[in-house]
Amino acid sequence: MLRFAVVGIVATALHYLVYYLLLSVLNPNMSYTIGYAFSFVCNYFLSSVFTFRVAMSWQRLAAFALSHLLNYLIGLSLLNLMIFIGLSAEIAPLPVFVLVVPINYLLVRYALKRKSGNSDSYLLFLLLVGVAMFVLQLSDVPTLSDDMLYRFVWNTDADTPFLPIDSLGALLRSQVLHYQSVNGRFVVHSLAQAFLSFTPPLLLHILNAVLFVLLLHLCSLLTGRVGKRLVVSAFSCFMLFVVFRGIGTTMLWSLGSFNYLWVSVATLALLLLLQCKAEKEVNVSDWMLAPLAIIAGNGHEAISVPLSASFAIYLVCHLRKCRSLATTPYMVFYMVGTLIILLSPGLWVRTGDAASLQSRLLSGAMNMVFNVRVLWILLLVMIVSWRKHSWLVRDFLRHYNYFFVALSVSAAIVCVCGVNLDRVAFYTDFLSLLLLLPLLFGEKYGVAGSLSEAWERRLTAVSIALSLVFFIPAYLLRDENRQNYEKMAEQMAAPGKETVGVPIMEKGSCFMRDLLVERYVNPTAEFGFFCCYMGFNSSDTNMRAAASLYGKRSLVFLPADVVERIESDSLAFSTCQLSADGSLYIYRLPRDGKVTSLVFQLNHEDPDSLMPHQRLVAYHGDSYELDDFRYKVVHVCGKPYLVFTRPTTNIFRRIKRIEYTLDSQQVALNY
Repeated sequence: MLRFAVVGIVATALHYLVYYLLLSVLNPNMSYTIGYAFSFVCNYFLSSVFTFRVAMSWQRLAAFALSHLLNYLIGLSLLNLMIFIGLSAEIAPLPVFVLVVPINYLLVRYALKRKSGNSDSYLLFLLLVGVAMFVLQLSDVPTLSDDMLYRFVWNTDADTPFLPIDSLGALLRSQVLHYQSVNGRFVVHSLAQAFLSFTPPLLLHILNAVLFVLLLHLCSLLTGRVGKRLVVSAFSCFMLFVVFRGIGTTMLWSLGSFNYLWVSVATLALLLLLQCKAEKEVNVSDWMLAPLAIIAGNGHEAISVPLSASFAIYLVCHLRKCRSLATTPYMVFYMVGTLIILLSPGLWVRTGDAASLQSRLLSGAMNMVFNVRVLWILLLVMIVSWRKHSWLVRDFLRHYNYFFVALSVSAAIVCVCGVNLDRVAFYTDFLSLLLLLPLLFGEKYGVAGSLSEAWERRLTAVSIALSLVFFIPAYLLRDENRQNYEKMAEQMAAPGKETVGVPIMEKGSCFMRDLLVERYVNPTAEFGFFCCYMGFNSSDTNMRAAASLYGKRSLVFLPADVVERIESDSLAFSTCQLSADGSLYIYRLPRDGKVTSLVFQLNHEDPDSLMPHQRLVAYHGDSYELDDFRYKVVHVCGKPYLVFTRPTTNIFRRIKRIEYTLDSQQVALNY
């Protein structure tokens, strides 16, 4: 302890000295990081040769680096918290050092004194994944649709002024209104609003990186084989980062991480706990800890409803036996958390507003084809395994029969929910992954469990290499998106500026780039027919929230190329034209007035002449009226412009002319 104290004082003094010297030219986070790097090198050398007196090695360096990564993330979080609550940047590190030194001692002692072994490469892999996810999280930007809106008390009335969440009372009031009008994810969205309102963004980035690493570790525990942890976690990383659709709208997006990453970790932790408690008798401690399962059950209806259905069937089928099992109270309280979601009036209002059953089934079929991935991989592995080891697959189905019930319910939700989004399929694929891992690598059923060590190393290397191949362009594209947001933020903060030019990420020039943008980038503002907000409508709820956040009377978002043309050319858009990204039509009205309708007159089309896949989505009318949510008269540079979204492709390709009603007078615009 005395030797550790001496080294700790030297390393901490060096850290603070570098931090203090750099503070005049760099921000606190960068100064803290560079100072930590100098301290790390000094600490490792002195800890090895002086404090614990062990030989230096790459294995110990990997474990030492992992322990210091955790310590660094904790320290950086506390530094931002100290600055956030009012301490000066010069003083803020001092209380941080007091708090992290005891933690650092325990981590370093474990890293250097333990016996090195096969787990070193596993720890190094987790370290690298944590750093990579932290780097990606740093390029996260707030989205107009949710991240800005959730900083305010939830409104049920469109005319109510936005009130920022500045106290616990405001947070609770917001969640009560949210529960009544949106959905019942009380726990998740309480955390989301608390983090978005009361903590610096860096803290969330750090937690998300740590939780992603924890998710990989929990996936490795599913197989029950310690020697397979590296290959399982590397394969899980590849599946989550490369194969899963929409990771940019789930784990790499601020609000999305609460709804998907955090819920996935909580759910998997509960399932592993149930696995440990299986066949054990219930005791008092189980009933004391079981209420925590409500938190996991209240996470997200897309996974809690399928699992609750599976738990309910299990409890009914084993009514006598389950009364004494330790798993029963956890299942019961998990279902209570799910019931809280299902009793939300807002959830059923939104469900009632969905499209017709035929339309929902069509969207569900498209989701199952284009967005569900891991489920089809699971079925393919089972089919291939059946041909060689039919008895093993039958035994696997029997052992995981209730889990397959949950997977079936999850897939049914995707089919009937009526929302064709990649994140809708996330939990179906997540449940599929939890079945795929024991089927491939499990101790009892692992069809890949008999692979030689050489083949395991190859599989691990391929999984890591493919993840890295996708990581590098993902980082570059997300950084480009971050720079676009900074340009928007500069305009929004400018006094008197209410029309913001939104830089649009280029699409169409390269298929691979478009694929990566769709997968990993969640831009602050988007335009298009399927957007849940309209950036050109200053009265839109999300736009009003953005205006309130920046202290503006109103804000209007338009593509940057549109704003530049209008500001530089007084005759721009005298004819109706598409924006450069093809998402919006813009037309300069001949006079100011109120537009009350907008109709596309279409060329006649015989559905029988179309290809089979086109017939499914064919529009059968000869005119299509755009709803008033998707068009608006916008004033830029003192001139009125009619802005409206381009319709879906099946209508767009048939447009003959466009008509609008201006102050009760129907006019055909110059198209």
